[in-house]
Amino acid sequence: MENVELRPMSLGELLDHTFSLYRNHFWVFVGIMAIPSCFAIPMNFFLFSKQGSPLVIGTPRAQAAVFSLSYLIFATIFALVYAIASGAATHAVADAYLGRAPSVRGSYERVRGRFWRLIGLVSNVGLRVLAIFLGVVLVAAFGGGLAGAAMAGAGRTADQTTMVLIVGLIVVVAVLAGAALAIFIGLRYAVAIPALLFENIGALAAIRRSVRLTKGRRGHIFLAVLMTSIIGYVGVVIFRGPFWLAAALTARTGHWTDWLNFAAAASAAVGASLTGPLLMIILVLCYYDARIRKEAFDLQFMMASMDNPPSAPAPGATSPA
Repeated sequence: MENVELRPMSLGELLDHTFSLYRNHFWVFVGIMAIPSCFAIPMNFFLFSKQGSPLVIGTPRAQAAVFSLSYLIFATIFALVYAIASGAATHAVADAYLGRAPSVRGSYERVRGRFWRLIGLVSNVGLRVLAIFLGVVLVAAFGGGLAGAAMAGAGRTADQTTMVLIVGLIVVVAVLAGAALAIFIGLRYAVAIPALLFENIGALAAIRRSVRLTKGRRGHIFLAVLMTSIIGYVGVVIFRGPFWLAAALTARTGHWTDWLNFAAAASAAVGASLTGPLLMIILVLCYYDARIRKEAFDLQFMMASMDNPPSAPAPGATSPA
């Protein structure tokens, strides 16, 4: 075990520490995220094949592909594997941060006993965020429809352009408000996975624990997550960029072959493997930063290390109540 310096970190220090851990344990993190990325290849290949091109989005053909049974099966399997990989990456970050040597196999093995709780947590959080977003949008759409009906009933049918603009504006504002509220809810649950894995608690307890730990730190977490997410998206774009260009050049002729679909799916998977770990690293560091600030985790860790020098305590070990 290496010497570990635990202390509160500013946003710049969080980002610097994130890239330092990523660089020092590059192959471990990429190896962990390569597994769900491999499952994403057949999912994206199926989607691109049905759409005809990665650029075909929003058309009836593309929508039919997204809601087909085959795609939903691929997406479900990918979501399950990605949830497991997120747990493994969380353990790897904790090991690296607390001075141990992480490994791909060891990180996945430590998730095995908490598989169902992890799946339950990810599903619970995902459904909550999605329900909030869709609820706001549907309520606004219903309100916009009522406003349009009221205007029509008042005999203002001649001003159809104004009515369409008003209803459209209501829906746009609702989508933005729903997205903002979903992001806020997501920030409340940002450190639920580390809490579940490190503190050996259930899914609902982990959600409540995350809400307490992130209180007063959500703006900080938002900026950290935003910056790492932008970097991750840029990485995917860099790898998929040549195939998007090829899709644009061949869009007029419609000759988009299956090997290009496969290459586009594989390149996106490579980009996700390389940049995907950054988000999990920053979230785990935010978890420890919150515990250091609110619960003096640094002192707990130091005392536990002094009591048991040969082996370090569990990543999320807490002192007895």
